[in-house]
This record gives sequence, structure tokens and C-alpha cells, in this order.
Amino acid sequence: MFLDDRSVNLLNELIRTPQIKNKELEVKFKLSRRQISYSLEKINQWLETKNLSPITKSRNGNFIIDKKIFEHFSVPHPTVSQLDEYIPTEKERALLIILYLLGKKEEVSLFHIIDLFNVSKNTGISDIKEASNYIKSYSLTIVYSRSDGYEIVGDEFQIRKLLVFVVRSVLNLFNGHKYFERIFHLDISPMRDKVKSIEASLKIHLTDERFECLPYIIELIFSRIEQGHFLNADFHIGLKELADTEEYLVSEILLKEDMDLPMSERIWLTLQLLTSNVRSSDILTDDRINDLKVAILNMLAMFEKKSCIFIDDKKAILDKLMIHMRPAYYRIKYHLTLKEQYSTKLIEEYMELYETVSSSISPLESLIGEKFPEGEIAFITMFLAGQLIKQGDELHRRKRALVVCTNGLTVSKIMKQTLKEIFPEFYFAESLSLRQFQMYQHDYEIIFSTIPIQSSQPVYLINPLMTLNEKEMLRKQVINTIDKKSYDSINMNTLINTIKENAIITDETALLTSLSKLFQNSQKKDLKNRKGIPFGLKQFLPIEFIQFSNKVETWQEAIAIACEPLVKNNIIRSSYVTTLIEDNDHQHIYSFLGKYMAIPHAAREKGVLADAFAMLILKEPVEFANGHKVSIITPLAIYNPNRHLKALFQLADLAEDDWKMSELLDSKEAADAWLIINGS
Repeated sequence: MFLDDRSVNLLNELIRTPQIKNKELEVKFKLSRRQISYSLEKINQWLETKNLSPITKSRNGNFIIDKKIFEHFSVPHPTVSQLDEYIPTEKERALLIILYLLGKKEEVSLFHIIDLFNVSKNTGISDIKEASNYIKSYSLTIVYSRSDGYEIVGDEFQIRKLLVFVVRSVLNLFNGHKYFERIFHLDISPMRDKVKSIEASLKIHLTDERFECLPYIIELIFSRIEQGHFLNADFHIGLKELADTEEYLVSEILLKEDMDLPMSERIWLTLQLLTSNVRSSDILTDDRINDLKVAILNMLAMFEKKSCIFIDDKKAILDKLMIHMRPAYYRIKYHLTLKEQYSTKLIEEYMELYETVSSSISPLESLIGEKFPEGEIAFITMFLAGQLIKQGDELHRRKRALVVCTNGLTVSKIMKQTLKEIFPEFYFAESLSLRQFQMYQHDYEIIFSTIPIQSSQPVYLINPLMTLNEKEMLRKQVINTIDKKSYDSINMNTLINTIKENAIITDETALLTSLSKLFQNSQKKDLKNRKGIPFGLKQFLPIEFIQFSNKVETWQEAIAIACEPLVKNNIIRSSYVTTLIEDNDHQHIYSFLGKYMAIPHAAREKGVLADAFAMLILKEPVEFANGHKVSIITPLAIYNPNRHLKALFQLADLAEDDWKMSELLDSKEAADAWLIINGS
């Protein structure tokens, strides 16, 4: 039985996120309720042919999927017949055709393509057309001749970029590695052993995804070379830079016996190693690395200045960023960056943070000599977001959870921190690659993973980046399936006993019921609040925090007066005011916006208790220690580093708006000033 593309996509989604609701499927796939019902009927008919139970729905609308279905799609070593059961979508078949043509050693005809997918002639022709459209963005085309059949033509450098992308994409398909065996009869084991040797030689640990891809990429490169497809000798820019690396030396391990490669091809192999993401590395010592460290430190300093966020433990953050940025340096410099699937979702979730990172990236762009691609900026944003998410440290009476991620150290970290937000009651012990997990010896009770894995403990499949709705669904799914009674009773009994020590309880059952409902509702509200929706100036700068003064004697007095509403309302401690005065008492200060505004601020550890801004408007300007004269002092109290960026952007826009600043300086009442600030 043949499953159409829509049914295949729905089945994949249900296996990936079984907690999803029908309405969410309608929105995600732009389908009607009837269309989804029809596809579910087809899916169940297909499942029946495989002797699997049908997918049903509970009264509350949850999908009920038999455990054997998950097992069927997560077999560690599937047979060829099991691969035959999976029906690739039209786009997936296009990818497989491209892969076929990139690594072909003999003529590929329409008959070969029809035979490969067991489709009709018309479907085969349609799939070739889809593949042709797919590669247009690489300035490549598919042509046909009687002597050579179908082949991809164009610049070999673009073909190699396409090859890397397609290998990664095919390996992400269900049992994707089996297609390499079927199409090319390829035994990847010898090349995988060589990659392991390179890991040992370079003292690095590749990410699971890169460790899986690299052997296939190398084999297909060699296949193209054997067919006479060579890179142009001048494709590279910095021959000396690339040849003078440890990766260039160890790339010799990859070569086959008696293989004599042109210099350009050896450099290309070197680039495959240099651009590979790693989880850990010891090769961070040469001069280029020192230049990269300086650029990253300058980027972080610029980020702190623009965001008014003070980054703790910069050395640890620098070391982690270096592990990502070294391969990113070569990817960007040689135009080998691939689009990451999570970048769009990330930008939507952390828009203000993304914009701040974008405006702080210039030191790295100057070093590399290239503009940073959106996906690479998103990756740095993800990393910094992870560092800024507040984390708890209590370990008592919490379930021990693991995070398994194949996407690399930075993605693992953001996943772990996001999960700690969703499940503050769990202790997240480790973030592991798949290979690390397979050797993991310590106890654990729960696993959150980006891929299906085998374990005696509960495993929950998650996306690297989750929407608020996905977070809520995941929490509901987990709490409802992890021995809920035992889990709740420990907390509730402790709470009841504490209450008994201080009060008389007349109806313990009623109290327990009420407390349970209270905590369920508060957890739901708390999860929504944790999203960290950024506030604007309307929320950060209330009318009562705006003050006026004709004249002050000193800038120290101006800061003290401006901070009075913040101290009075327990936004800051009085020690914070002292810190602001000390920090501004020298020549090299940068806490200014536009011509007329000072924004004194310091780290929250100096005495910040909550989020807010205040404002003092002076009729006569006051001169700061560096000679800068200002008429508006706006002290910033930043407690949550993820919420203030929108307000800060609005404040910067206000400071650069000469007309609004003039109106503000002429205003006499706080209400008038507030209306000018907020554009009303």
C-alpha cells in the first residue's frame, strides 16, 4: 500500500510529538479537520498491513499510539525490508535523486529512478523536475544525454556544497543511512574508523551529527574525484592558512592507498575537518585562535554595552564559544555555512536578543572579512540565551534527568536550560551526545532526547527549540506519566506536615485537594511567565518614576535623585546607588544614549531586586566626570536579563529622536513626559 505525502508527514509528526492535538495539526499543516481524518484512515489502513494497532483518540482529544509503532520506527538496525515500508515524500525523493546523481559511477536513467523508488513513470519524471528545482539555488542544473544519462552540471565548488547539504539531509531521513547502502552498495565502516583516528590525533570529539555525516561526505568526494570531477585550483583564498593547520596534516589519514590528490582537493578535505562542529577540543592554541579570542571578547564587550547585561564568568563562556567559533570561522570565510532548521524559530523566540547579537557581531566580521550568516548569528544568540536563563541549584528530592542531543554542545546547553525552566523539580545531571550516552554508567530516571533511543527509563522526544505551546504539552505529558501519585504525594505530604506544625487542620482531604489545584494553576501560569515576554518602556518606566528638577549641583546628586523612586519601591538597594556613582566617577564611561541622556547601570548582584527604569529630567544640564553634559538621567535596574531589551531599544530610539527629546525637555508634568516617551 502506498501512503501519500500528506499521510507520511502526519504519521511522522504523530510519532515525533504524540501529545499534539488535532487542532494543532490543522494549523501546522494547513489542513481541514476532514482532511486530517481522511489521512488518519489511510495511516491506519497502512498500519494494519504491518500488523500494527491503529492510532485512535481519547475522549479529551489525545492521540493514542501503541508502543509497538514507536518501536517499529526506532529500530537500531533495520532490515532492507523495513526500509521498504517507509514511503519517502516527494521532497525526500528529490533529495535521494540528487544524492544518486552526485555519487553515480555509471549512467542513471529514468528506469533506474523508477526502480529505486518503485514509482510510476510520471511520478519519476515529476521527481526529477522537483530535484531540478531544488538545486537551482546552487546555480546548478540537471541535464540528460543518451551516453551519460542524468547528471548534475555546474561549478564543482557549488556541487560540493550541495553534496554536504544533501548527505546531511538524507541521513536525517528515516533510516537514511540505508539509502547509501542501497544506492551505492557502500560499506562506510573503514572510513568511519579513519574519522575516529582523526578524532584521536586532533584530540577532539565531533558532534554525533558530524561524526555520522563526515565518512559519507568523504566517500562521495572520492567517488567524484574518481569520475574526473575536480575542484578548480583557485577555489580557495588562503592556501597558506589552511595548509598550515593540524587538520591538513591529519587529512592524509583519509586518503586511500596510493591516492595522489591535487592540492585543491587536499585543501577541500582539510576544510571538511576544519568546519566540523565538535563537542570538545584541545587544539585551541595557535595564533589565529588568539585573534579569534580577542574578537570574541570584543563582541561580548559590545554585547554587554548594547544590552546593559553583565556577563558572569566570561572565561568559561569564552572557552565554550571558542569550541563553536573555530569551525564557524572557516565555514563563514569559505562560504560553507548551511542553513540551520532552528534559526527561524530561535529568532522569533529571542528577537530582541538576536538583534543585539547582530549589532555586536562586527569584531568577528572584521576578523573573518565576511558578513555573518543569519544561522550563525542565531547560534550565538542561542548560546547567550542559554547563559542568561536563570537556573536553580537545589538537588534534593528531584528526579535525575539526562539530555541527549546530536546537534552539538551549544544546542545541548540551551536544551538543558530550557528543560530546567520547564521542570524545576528535576535535577538535570548531564547533557550527552549519543555516543556518550551509550557509554554512560551512572543512574538516571528520565531522558529527554532529540532522537529515538533505547533505554529502560522513560524517554521523551523533543525538538531542540520548543514553542511555549510545545513546552506546556511536554510538561503535561511528562507529569502525567512519571508515577504522578508518588511524585505529588511527596511534595504535598511535606507541605501538609509543615502546615500541621503551625496550624490546626480540620479537613485534611479538602486542604490537599485545594492545594493540588492551586499548584497546578500556578505551574501553568508560571510556565507562561517563564517565556520571558519582553516588556517595553510602558511597563519599565511608570509615570511615578519620572521626576523633574531645575538644577542639580553635581552628577552624583543627579544619579541619587533619579534613583529615589527605585529605592523607595524596593526595586534597588541603596548600595546600588553607591555603585552607580563609583562606576561613573572616571573618564572612560560609556553609559550614554544620544546627546542628552545618561543611563547609569550595573550588574544585578550590586543590589538590583526587580526590573524597572527611572528618569530625572533637568532644565539645566549637568556635566559628568568625562565632560559629557546631559539633561536626562535614566538609571536602569535590570534583574531579568531577557526582558528589558525591547524597552532598551525604545529608550535608544527616544534618545536619538531630536524632536521628542526637545518636547521631553520642555515638558513640566510626569504625565506629559510619559505620553511623549510612549508616542501617545
